[in-house]
Amino acid sequence: MFEEPSDEEYRILDLLGNETRRRILLLLAQEPRYFIQLSRDLGISQQAILKHLELLERAGFVSPYSAKSDLPAPKRKYYRLNRSIYMSIGITEDDVSIRLRDIAPNQDEAKRSFRDAASPKAIDESDGADQELSDFLRSSRDMLKRLDERVGELERHKVSLLKLRQTVIRRVHDAVRSNFEDPLERSILYSFMTSDDALDVVSLSERLNVREKEVERSLEELKRRLALSLD
Repeated sequence: MFEEPSDEEYRILDLLGNETRRRILLLLAQEPRYFIQLSRDLGISQQAILKHLELLERAGFVSPYSAKSDLPAPKRKYYRLNRSIYMSIGITEDDVSIRLRDIAPNQDEAKRSFRDAASPKAIDESDGADQELSDFLRSSRDMLKRLDERVGELERHKVSLLKLRQTVIRRVHDAVRSNFEDPLERSILYSFMTSDDALDVVSLSERLNVREKEVERSLEELKRRLALSLD
């Protein structure tokens, strides 16, 4: 079964399909950078970097801001990551699944979870007082390790559920192919099994790229044959 990805999912797949843009995101995940830094770090012309940043900014992944330069020079235009998403892609013998979710950070929850690892104040290196920074980095590393382990457990559980889902889908495919010769009727049934919305002639016609009259005829035949509410 295949559920058509949304326009936004297609746009993000196209956006992330470019290696340079992926590398830009990886660098900005470490810290904000101005475009000349990105050009130097990636070995790519400044003009090309600006074009990639424009596309990423248009998609909401990065945002620019001005900050004082470390050198005696005018303020520089920096770029930082600006959007949190989770995208999953699953391709099996019987299914293609693309899911996009925006991650809305809960600041209160984040603060509660991280209350024991408060950020250290800036340290004067001349004092040699780096114990606070050392403790902070150590506790943060331990927390990240625990979080990664938990995420790994959840991913393994998700994979097991997807395996079960694939088994169900395979049985559905076998049943539909064995009992329905008409390709349009099969396509309608596949849509029925994967869609949470009611099936109507107009949406099915657009989704399947088939004339509305043909869809209407197939729907009537399916309703006659099956005790299922398809609309």
